[in-house]
Order: sequence, then C-alpha cells, then structure tokens
Amino acid sequence: MDFKQLSTPAQLERNSFLWSELRLVIAAVALLLGGVPPVVYVLGGSGNVWGLLKLFWIISGLAAAYLGYRWYTNGWRVLGGRDRSDVIAMGVAVVTGLNLGWAGLSGNNIGMSIVYGRLIYALVGIVYLWAAWHLRSRWKSRGRRLF
Repeated sequence: MDFKQLSTPAQLERNSFLWSELRLVIAAVALLLGGVPPVVYVLGGSGNVWGLLKLFWIISGLAAAYLGYRWYTNGWRVLGGRDRSDVIAMGVAVVTGLNLGWAGLSGNNIGMSIVYGRLIYALVGIVYLWAAWHLRSRWKSRGRRLF
C-alpha cells in the first residue's frame, strides 16, 4: 500500500479510529496499573522506551485531532447521530488522545496532573475501556463508518 492510499479521507478516518481504540485500551491498562505504561513493565524504563512512548503519544494526539476535526465537520454527529452514549464515548476518545499528544510534546500530562490516586486511575481506566468497547461495537454495527 502506498502513501496515497493511506492518506485518503476514508483510510485516515479508519486508521485514526483504530489507533485511538488501541490507545484507549493500552491507556486503560496503564491506569489500572497505577499510571505506568505497560511497556515500561515489559521493557524497562530506558530512554529509548520513553522516546518511543513520546512518539506514540504524539501520533495519538494527531489521530485524535483528526477524529475531532471530522466530528466537528460532521456537525458533531457520530455513528449516525447524536446519541448521548456515542457522543460521550467519542468525547473520551478525542479529549484523552489530545491530552496524550500534548503529553508527548510537552512532557506534561494534564489529566494526570489534575487528579492522582489509584482508585481514580482505576475508575478512569474503566471509563476508557467502556468508551473503546462502545465505539468499536457501534462502529462495527454501522458498517465500520464513524461519520
């Protein structure tokens, strides 16, 4: 597959969505582990690991920005309408992705600097898992179309 195929609006939407879905699940696991990225447990906390994490966080921010842009240009309708659960799940995906992108650029995770504590992290992790599950199941039921 060449770059032109990857950069079509349909492919950008699909890839941004799938990246964001995976990010929500990995971020949920990190929060359930107390706020430490799972890869740090597996590979250690070397500079290379943190460098790759920052790159992935920036990509997450770009994917979330694209999804947010598409959502906005679609009149804030997602998955065929403005169902409250769909809007909340999409909001979670976009806002948390933008926050992670900012963390990759600035080194400051706004969400984690506002709240702290294992219980809060666990609750937020559960919200992330719900958002990922909800978006994925609705996306599949709509023929893999978000907007």
